[in-house]
Parts: sequence; C-alpha cells; structure tokens
Amino acid sequence: MSKSIQKNITISVLAITILFVISGFILSVFCINRISTKYQHSTADMVTGFAEAVINPDNAKEFLTTRTTNSRYATVQEKLLKFQKKNEKSVKRISLVNFSNSAGNYIYDTYGKTLGDRLEYDSYINSVKTDLINCRKSWTIYRKNILYSFQPLRTVEDKSAGYIIVEINEPFSKKYILYTGITFILLFIITIVFVMGFSLYTRKKLFIPIREFVETAKKLTGGNHKELKNNKYSFAEDRDDEIGQLGKELKKMFLSINSNVENLSKAVYDANHDGMTQTLNKRCYQNMIPVFRKCESICIIYFDVNNLKLMNDTSGHEKGDMVIKRASEYIKELIGQNDYCFRMGGDEFLMVMTDCSFRRIDEVIEKLESDAPFILNNKSDPVKCALSFGYSYAKGEYSYNELLTEAEENMYTKKAELKNLLNMPER
Repeated sequence: MSKSIQKNITISVLAITILFVISGFILSVFCINRISTKYQHSTADMVTGFAEAVINPDNAKEFLTTRTTNSRYATVQEKLLKFQKKNEKSVKRISLVNFSNSAGNYIYDTYGKTLGDRLEYDSYINSVKTDLINCRKSWTIYRKNILYSFQPLRTVEDKSAGYIIVEINEPFSKKYILYTGITFILLFIITIVFVMGFSLYTRKKLFIPIREFVETAKKLTGGNHKELKNNKYSFAEDRDDEIGQLGKELKKMFLSINSNVENLSKAVYDANHDGMTQTLNKRCYQNMIPVFRKCESICIIYFDVNNLKLMNDTSGHEKGDMVIKRASEYIKELIGQNDYCFRMGGDEFLMVMTDCSFRRIDEVIEKLESDAPFILNNKSDPVKCALSFGYSYAKGEYSYNELLTEAEENMYTKKAELKNLLNMPER
C-alpha cells in the first residue's frame, strides 16, 4: 500500500514538474515573441517617422520624373544610409518606391538600388498592387520573420510620391528562445534530481515505517485481539513523531472496534428492521427499490390487516400488536431464498419475490388462496381481523411502480371482499 502511495506521489510530482517546465517554456516563448513583435513595430514606426521627416515628397517626385539627382538628393540619401547603418542590427533596409501598373521604381534605397531602378512585382506585391498605386493606405506584414512596413508619401498637391518601405529584422527571438530552452532543460534536470532525492528521503523516513505498520495491522485483522491488548504487536508507539502518534491512535481504534463490534452489528440490524415484527422496515425497502427494478422476474404481494383500528379501539393496543405479530409470522413463513418481507407501516406489509419462477409464484399464491380468509385474532375476541392480500408479477421488461400499484389495488379489492364475507363494519 505504502509502495503504491510512494509511486503515485513520485509520478504526480514528476508530472507537475514536466507540466511546469513545458508551460513555463511555452509562456516564455510567447512573451519573447510578443516583446519581439512590439519591438519590431515600434522600430518600424520610428524609422518611418525619420524617413518622412528627411524626405521631401515633392522633390522625390521630381527626381523620379527627371531621373536626375543633385545635392539635395545626395543629402537625403546620405542621411538614410547613416541612420540605417547606425541601427543596422534592427533596420535592414529603408526605401522609397513609386509604383505603377507595370513595376515599381526606386527613388531612395539603403540596400544598393539607385534612382529609377525597377522593382519587379512578385506575388505579394501583385496582390496589393492597387493599394500601392493609390498610395493612401499604410500597413505592415511579416515575410520570413522580417517586418515590412508600408507608409504612403504624398506631395503637397496630394499626388503619390511613393511608398516608404521599411524592413525590420527579427531582433532576438531565436537567440533568446534557444537560451530559454537550455535554461528550462537545466531546470528540469535539477528538478528530477530533487524529486529522486525527495522520493528516497520519504521512502526511508515515511513509507518503510508505514509498510511495517500496515503489515502489523494485517496480522491483527481477523485475529485474536487479546494479543493486541497484551501489547504483543507494536504500532510504532515508541516513535515521537507523527507516525508514532498515528500508531497510538490506531491501536486505540482497533481496541474500540473490537469492544463495540456487537453494538455496531445491532445498530445496523435495528436500522433495517422493524422493532415489533423483526421484518425489514420501510427505510430498508426504499434502499432496495433500485435492485427490484433490475430483476429478471418479480412478484409483489401487498398485505393489509382488516379491522386493526377497530381492534385497537375495542380491545386495546396490546391486542392490536398481537394481530400484527401474527400477520408478520404468517408472511415470514412464505419467504424463500430470494424473497423479502417489509413492514411498510401500521398494518401494511409488502413481500417482494425476486428472480422467481412461475411455479414458485403459483405455490405461494395457492397457499394464500387456500388459507383465506386467514383470521389473526383469537376466537374469544369481539373483533375479527383477517389478512387481505393482492399481488402482481412480471418477467422481462416491466415498470416496478406500475406493478406495485397493481398489487395494492388488488389488495383493496380483496379487502372489500373479506369485509362482505365476514360481515365486518366499515372502519
């Protein structure tokens, strides 16, 4: 038992550790990617803002139209190159490209393209060609971990000067993810070593003593508990820790169970039996209804004592109790191996025959019919009390509630017949 607990604890700790490592790694990767994405976007905004500040859209439009450069063009190109070189770890390229239906033309570029060089359309640029030509919409897109930022640049007359295209490198994701993975692997190894050490420590200090304690308890189970009283068996009471305290308390529990076992059995019996007739009570019946619903075959016999109230009122409750006891004794004589008798309250009894054959049912019903009317009172009593019954049975699929109702209705029919037969008053 303790071996199983130790195994379960070790497996649980390992599972939690693995879950922690995996979750921590996934969370770290997610955070790194989020930080990387935000850094790329903020860098792109900064670079785009710088490019808008240094590039004059009207001059840029003129340079592309005339295909000639001057000092102003060279100054802007130099500023863009210096800025890109200063931030080369994060900024890969800064370009100003004017787009037409056939192709794009570079105006400024920090990657080696000169004024008027063509930018051939690829599949992506073709997909956004309309927006590029209209030159009004700005957006960003990732392509092979590079962030591309497209920012329109328009002249004073609101004509297209081109798109500022900024390419931002992935800042640190791969490197930091690698470092994070190595860190979590080392953490996992350290945790495994800790779990193994913890398992060995608990085995020595906790589970081995518990196993010895359990073996002692097994020897006592079903044995002579007088040996326990004579301290023949030890429950590690000599220990000063929690194990020793547990042993002391459990030894007391064994002694208490041994001394009260008869009282416990009696309490269980009383909880399920009627005190007067010793038949099963209604509480027990309610607990057994689920069993009765699943029987392959069943017969329900409902009993009732005629004139019990009149007997109580006329001759006293002692006479009434005698009648009830005689009724229960008669019914109990009918009980077979798979049959049950319940006192449902007052003068009503219920007999349930489970997994019974039709032959068995016929035997019981024939006896009831042949004994009817079965008189329960003494000959000298002024009041006659007889036992009424009604029954129902089924095999295969059935509704237990409907069978019970049918048996009860048949009992009331028999009760009315007995009243007429014995000339009993309507009480």
